[in-house]
Amino acid sequence: MACSHFPQLHGSEHNEVSDKLDRLSELPDSLILSILSCLWSTRDVVRTTILSKRWKDLWTTVPCLEFDDENQEFISGVLAQWRGAKIERFCFLCLSDEVPPPTRSDVESWLLFAMEKQVEDLHIYTNVPYCPPQSLYSCSSITTLDLQYCSLEIDGSVQWNQLKNLSIQNPYSLSADAISKLLSGAPHLEYLTLTTLDIDGNFDIVSPRLKTLLIEEAGIYGELTIRAPNLLTLEILASIYNGSSVLCHVPSLTKACIEARDWDAYDPPPEMYDPPLETFYQLLRCICHVKKVELSELSTELLLTMKNKDMVVGFPNAEVLNHTGLLRYIGLLHFLDLLELFPKLKMLSFHQTQAYQDFNPIVVTPFPCPSVLHLNTVEISWSAEDPSIIPFIEFILQNAPLLHKLVFSLLPLSCNRKRFLMIEEKVQSMPRSSPTAEVIIVRK
Repeated sequence: MACSHFPQLHGSEHNEVSDKLDRLSELPDSLILSILSCLWSTRDVVRTTILSKRWKDLWTTVPCLEFDDENQEFISGVLAQWRGAKIERFCFLCLSDEVPPPTRSDVESWLLFAMEKQVEDLHIYTNVPYCPPQSLYSCSSITTLDLQYCSLEIDGSVQWNQLKNLSIQNPYSLSADAISKLLSGAPHLEYLTLTTLDIDGNFDIVSPRLKTLLIEEAGIYGELTIRAPNLLTLEILASIYNGSSVLCHVPSLTKACIEARDWDAYDPPPEMYDPPLETFYQLLRCICHVKKVELSELSTELLLTMKNKDMVVGFPNAEVLNHTGLLRYIGLLHFLDLLELFPKLKMLSFHQTQAYQDFNPIVVTPFPCPSVLHLNTVEISWSAEDPSIIPFIEFILQNAPLLHKLVFSLLPLSCNRKRFLMIEEKVQSMPRSSPTAEVIIVRK
């Protein structure tokens, strides 16, 4: 678009000035291709043809092809003109209702094109169910594969000798036999994500070099077995039902995030939930050696229920505890009881975004929790409308002799300055058992 304050040049005068100012044409092709590969989408890459004479055809060899809610005509036109020798990254995203969805044959043809060019990083996000061609399972060039809404029907073996990162989201069909074939054919796999699937019956995840496993939005109805001797991080964000089982052989695990969910009733109170205590107890015993633990509200409630029933699972090596949910039904005094299961805890983090509790402002505890004695860092985000956190902070400051830093964030922004200053003054004046304890109070 021409700007009115820029002088307008015409004819030979324009060409002469353009040639003198065209510094982009002096750049080497390799550098230009690197610049183009960093652009957000392939459409933006194609638009760069107007910048320089030499750039007119360079886009046809850019090794990264990114299609974000593009129509089939544009994608087909780009692929028809593309002249590169190899595709480093191919990404197709079509989730918008404003763009006509691709047909199954479209998706298959784009996959075949990418595989013919020895694609390394392949991502297909579409709400149209499709079945990848069998040649995908023998594409040895792939290092990262991310598929959504696909039906994985495998005839024969899988040969993914270079694959390190695999993500399967919202699978239209994924059987236990299919996941077994995928994992056995990817001996160097390090990262595995499985999102929105039902695990019913025997479902084995066996991978010798796997380092990170994320199972998200899953329903565990049957038996899930995880055998990954080199796994470092395990995240299970799932609805775990009575009668199911989760068995883990993960001796190298250092971080575990367990977020138990109930899909039948959103965030149900404890009296409405029939907790699968045996399954949860079994799972926690398999991972209790970890150093970092993340728990949801429901997972914390299950853990406390087990503790009251003498189904105690301690975390003797855990140094970090991150509570990712709210504390609506648990209460801060019960949360203190939970800390007894973490005798070596050094860092504690949790938050409460709304005022749910009418808490007695005096905390009476007969003895300090052993874990509090080792606390070094505490991070709390809390509603400014809920005063129950004040005595909890007082307890921490009085019973954590090794405390180095306590960060207290007040939510929400509606917390007025006068209230903020009152809370800050009260907290800063509290006695501390640690001479080096720093208290930081912020308003978010």
